[in-house]
Amino acid sequence: MALSPTLVPLILILIPMFLGSVSAFSPLKTDTLKPGQQLRDWEQLISSGGVFTLGFFTPTESSTFLLGSAGVRYIGIWSQYGPINPVWVGNPTESVSDSSGSLSIDTNGNLKITRANASPIMLNQHISLAGNVSATLLDSGNFVIRNIGPGGVPGRVLWQSFDHPTSMLLPGMKIGFNLRTKKEVSVTSWTSNQVPASGAFRLGLDPSGANQLLVWRHGEIYWSSGVLTNNGSSKLTLELSREYLDYEFKFGSDKYMKYFSYSIKKTNGSVYSSWSLDNLGQITVTNVLRSNTSNRWISESSQPCTTDLKNSSAVCITEKPTACRKGSEYFEPRRGYMTGSGYYGDSLSFGLSDCHGSCWRNCSCIAFQSFSDGQCQYWGKGSKFFPYDSFTFEQKIYVLDSVK
Repeated sequence: MALSPTLVPLILILIPMFLGSVSAFSPLKTDTLKPGQQLRDWEQLISSGGVFTLGFFTPTESSTFLLGSAGVRYIGIWSQYGPINPVWVGNPTESVSDSSGSLSIDTNGNLKITRANASPIMLNQHISLAGNVSATLLDSGNFVIRNIGPGGVPGRVLWQSFDHPTSMLLPGMKIGFNLRTKKEVSVTSWTSNQVPASGAFRLGLDPSGANQLLVWRHGEIYWSSGVLTNNGSSKLTLELSREYLDYEFKFGSDKYMKYFSYSIKKTNGSVYSSWSLDNLGQITVTNVLRSNTSNRWISESSQPCTTDLKNSSAVCITEKPTACRKGSEYFEPRRGYMTGSGYYGDSLSFGLSDCHGSCWRNCSCIAFQSFSDGQCQYWGKGSKFFPYDSFTFEQKIYVLDSVK
């Protein structure tokens, strides 16, 4: 069944991540999906205040994503005002192979993506509740399924995307421990810029009970925030944004969850805020202060990496010292080719950080390449690098800094 006439198709747009807003040719008129409607590949929901958008997208290696593309597709939510990268992905582990996908909700509250020549992708667990329901994108960035009462009045929340974070933490979102399911709720890095499936890093609440956040790398503690108060901590960098914003950190519990969340208590004008965890384990805090006349961008990174890098583009991942690596060495991205016999890893990786770790632990490894399908390619001593520096040449090889 076709979507409501109030939903207008969107023309193909290429959107760099650093842009501050999305310019659509025909803005949509609704924030809600109802049973019997379909959100097709080229259509979007926009929250009532125009803050967030939900639709299909294709991530790319060059830190952009495409709308209306024929590439692999995911359903996601992104801000109209912050960095244009998804704050939530609904199907991170199973993509749609083309533009045939459409999102729908049935009367039981089940969200699913139907697609050509393949079985549907279920976005939520079976709610098993017959009745009048709808799915609405809120100005908080939360996508909620609710009962609809008499007169169209929204009722209780049956499911929400905030309970299933991907790589972003937004104000009002909770991470911690679900006391009913006994499962951890955490933010996870993407495998790569092109693959939103869970990567090597995870940001969550300290299970010991201390009021701090931890980043794990494959289950091992990689970074800690230190004890967090409303004045911050020595390890979570918020100095710039505190000149303009008043944060409130909350460590709390209720009958459903033990959690951490944050909010912005006061500011002049409105603000978009997010904390993102990237595939190198770095936390980036982004705040966009919006007023009637201008937008002020504040972006700060809490870098777990402690290496003193001579090249700002080098891979900054903290690795344990080995017999041949003392901790000061680093790999830097270069455009070009390696000569010599390259070899591939024995198993699929969780992205760039895993390829980096394998090369780091192998004393003969001097360069590596990470592929979006999880493969790692390595080169040993005796191989040589030949640069090919072209704007259109996107192949990156990570080469040990001592290799000329």
